[in-house]
Amino acid sequence: MAISEQADDTPAPAAEYMVVAYQRAAAVCEVASVGAGLNGTDATYFAHELREEFPDAIVAILPKNQP
Repeated sequence: MAISEQADDTPAPAAEYMVVAYQRAAAVCEVASVGAGLNGTDATYFAHELREEFPDAIVAILPKNQP
């Protein structure tokens, strides 16, 4: 079997997220880890915390830009 015909068994990179709270069209709080982003569980947790801290804000879980 030629190298180009072999299956690629490398795992896909894990999704990384950041959480942002917006109030009056401005970001009032942003949560992201340095380097790698938050995993889905952590992003959900921080989104819940920001909704409690900033009840009038729009809280978004967004994909973190890769370096």
